[in-house]
Amino acid sequence: MAENIKVAVRVRSFNDREREMNSKCVVEMNGNQTTLRAPQNDSSSGDKTFGFDYSYWSFDGFVVQDDGYLAPDRGSRYCDQKRVFNDLGMGIIKNAWEGYNSSIFAYGQTGSGKSYSIVGTNANKGIVPLLCEQLFEQIRHKQDVDKEIQLEVISNNLDFN
Repeated sequence: MAENIKVAVRVRSFNDREREMNSKCVVEMNGNQTTLRAPQNDSSSGDKTFGFDYSYWSFDGFVVQDDGYLAPDRGSRYCDQKRVFNDLGMGIIKNAWEGYNSSIFAYGQTGSGKSYSIVGTNANKGIVPLLCEQLFEQIRHKQDVDKEIQLEVISNNLDFN
């Protein structure tokens, strides 16, 4: 089995409310390390650094393409939907073809970007739509009548409002 449990964290860009409040980003990422910087008015807590399998920077460094896709700007570290899918979704497809069940679990505060990473938007498809496209494309190419293919998506709470 090529995949096991992977843990990824992704920092999103500020929303309109956060920009209006002149919020400051307190997250820094370097490789798979994510550092939370103590706010300037709270030096007692200090910085905290955590290691993950993947630390995705999606805060800035992107350009909006003509079709609306958010692509990394030249030389930026911006992580787009395709990279997230290649890192996390392709292993799920590989395991599925080997007969293993696979799951994606997204956890975080309301408004933190879970739905964007998992579902995405029309121009910036998330892991699940990209996974389905890739899976169905591979099904079209695998004409093996001895195999049964079953796909199930379960969601406890998808709130797109």
